[in-house]
Amino acid sequence: MRNLLAIALLALSTSLTGCISYSQKQLAPVEAWPPLAASQPQAPAAKQTAYVRLNSIYQFNGEQRAGGPNLTHFEKTVVESFQQSERFSRVTSEKEESDVYAYTTLKNNEQGNLFAAVITGATLYVIPSTFDNTLTLETTFKDRDGKLIGKVTKSETITTWMQVLFIFAVPFNAKGEDVIRNLSQSTVEEAIKRKLI
Repeated sequence: MRNLLAIALLALSTSLTGCISYSQKQLAPVEAWPPLAASQPQAPAAKQTAYVRLNSIYQFNGEQRAGGPNLTHFEKTVVESFQQSERFSRVTSEKEESDVYAYTTLKNNEQGNLFAAVITGATLYVIPSTFDNTLTLETTFKDRDGKLIGKVTKSETITTWMQVLFIFAVPFNAKGEDVIRNLSQSTVEEAIKRKLI
């Protein structure tokens, strides 16, 4: 009976382990979306076409490592932000001749202490630990001739706490897709303000 109780307690404690992730809100909110409505007087007479390509770089404590985010999923989010801006007649991630080429790189610099994470796992998340993911979206804009128009860089940091009982906070976790959407919308907004697109 004691063994059964110990196994049940162990199963319960491991099932209640969890993480909570939250954005540090470093990125200024987008003023108006889509931005075309807010900048109608400056809008071009004919809408341009755009090609968007996404690459990724993953670093752990500043050192480049293999791995990274799901590029296909996040590229779709970036392309949607360009489409929803109503600034372009066509936006694609397929290599096609376009008026604007937006080469984007998503950098994920994860910072944390591996020893602390091992202690958290060994104690079944009783002793908490944290790590930060600084997501940086760097976009280089070029014209149809390959001439550099300009560059926009946006960053946001997500902090993750790992501790027992945070399982209840899972529905409130910051989602990577939402952060990427905010970064890409902010990029488009700044590019329009700076007349890069």
